[in-house]
Parts: sequence; C-alpha cells; structure tokens
Amino acid sequence: MRQPSSKCVRGITLIELIFTIAIGSILCAVSLPALGGLMNGGQSRSAHNALVAALNLARSTAASRQADVSICPSRDGATCDNAIWWQHGWIVFADANHDGVRSANEAIIHVGQAHDGLAIASSAGRKHVTYRGDGSSAGTNLTFTFCDRRGPASADTIAISNAGRIRSGKATAAQAAAACHGLPTP
Repeated sequence: MRQPSSKCVRGITLIELIFTIAIGSILCAVSLPALGGLMNGGQSRSAHNALVAALNLARSTAASRQADVSICPSRDGATCDNAIWWQHGWIVFADANHDGVRSANEAIIHVGQAHDGLAIASSAGRKHVTYRGDGSSAGTNLTFTFCDRRGPASADTIAISNAGRIRSGKATAAQAAAACHGLPTP
C-alpha cells in the first residue's frame, strides 16, 4: 500500500484562507463609499433626465395641440401639490382653464414617478410650469435644483427660459443649500 506523498496533496491552509478573507473585506470596505457616491450620482442623473423628458413632452404637446399644457409636482399622480418640492413625482396635463392646477376634467398626459434619496426644488414661488401653444413658457424663468446625498457640491440645475428652452448647469451655493435642505433624512 502506498502512502500519498506530500507533493500530491493540494489545498489551502486556514491561515491562507483567513488572510484572503481579510484582504477581501478591506477592499470591500474601501470601495463601498465610492459605490454609494456612484449610485447617488446615477439616481440624480435619472431624475434629471426624467424631468427634462417630461418638460419636453409638455412643450411639444402644447405646440402640437396649440393649447396650454402644464406640469406640476404631485404626490398622488392626480392632483397638483402646492409646494416647490418635485421629488415625489409630477403630472403633465392639458390645462384647459389656464390656471396651472389640474381640475377633474383636465386630461393627464404623463405621470412622473417619485425619486427617493434626493431633493428637487423649483424656484421660490414657482409651483408649476405652463407651456403655451407656441412652445413658450408662461411666467418668469424657472430653475429646478437637484441635490442628492453627495451634498451641495454635487447639486445641479435645470433652467427654463420664457422662450421655453431648457438648459442644464451647476447650482449656485444658495440654490444648492436650499435644495439640499429638502433632502429626506435616512
């Protein structure tokens, strides 16, 4: 009967396994904060793109129907909130009575979903956007400021001119501070 030689035995020792697990744990601990920042940035970009798409839909629908179309923040997907906070969702609707607030007889064109973990604030006093039949935006210029858990340094904006054009940019310190104040607490 032959005894197996020590050269043929394969495997790992307990010490090698412990060191491998320790190194893997350290690498995971170092990479988790970066992953969190990456996820928050992606979530903010997703909300940014969704709001721009809804604004473009409202503008193009207003131009094609030659009628007012409004967009406002909405928690329930049916009525407008009387607030500057848009992270809970929004609705795009045909604004037949030109008041910027959805009535029961005004058709909903689109419902935007809620975006958790970030704050979206519109300019003070601007609680809706109305596009006219020529594609222009009624009222003064409007700015939306997006702030996620990365903080004010990562805040960005969407600005809508009276002509109805949308542009993106970096938030000022005041805009970022105001929007980040609305961040939900974890």
